[in-house]
Amino acid sequence: MKLRVGMFAAVFGAALLGASGANAGALYVGSWEVDQGPAWYNQPTAYTGQEAAALLFGGSANDYLISTVNSNPADINGMAWYSILGHGGGTQFAQNYVASGSDQCCGLYYSGGGYQFNDPNEAASAYVWDNAQGPEFTNYAFRENVPEPLTISLFSVGLAGAVAMRRRRKTVAA
Repeated sequence: MKLRVGMFAAVFGAALLGASGANAGALYVGSWEVDQGPAWYNQPTAYTGQEAAALLFGGSANDYLISTVNSNPADINGMAWYSILGHGGGTQFAQNYVASGSDQCCGLYYSGGGYQFNDPNEAASAYVWDNAQGPEFTNYAFRENVPEPLTISLFSVGLAGAVAMRRRRKTVAA
């Protein structure tokens, strides 16, 4: 009975530790200013915050969490700074934001319906030299800290050994 209570406490404690912060497993990998991207007049690809992080740091867009706050994983807000065609300054949108008016099928920075000055539906990019210039428009990228397959395998072997030991003790006691 003591062993069962102890195992329950260990599993429950590990679950609580794992859930003790939504972004506790995220690792900061780097940052970029929106205006470090290619110039808008070259019609570059429009990037979401996550796509820009994948371009700059490797991997796929879904590997990343983006924040506009700072490099602390506890402060990740899931937002990114974007430059919108024809708008002054930068705008915060969700890390995977795609403007409804953009020609996203082709990844172009320009909208498919023609450029409309000051239209918030114009194409937006988190990595383009345009209106969002300066360090105040910095995006911070984080990757989920996913355990390596070897770590998971070793943990599984250890857990299987603990279960085998428990069963053996039960058999010997009976």
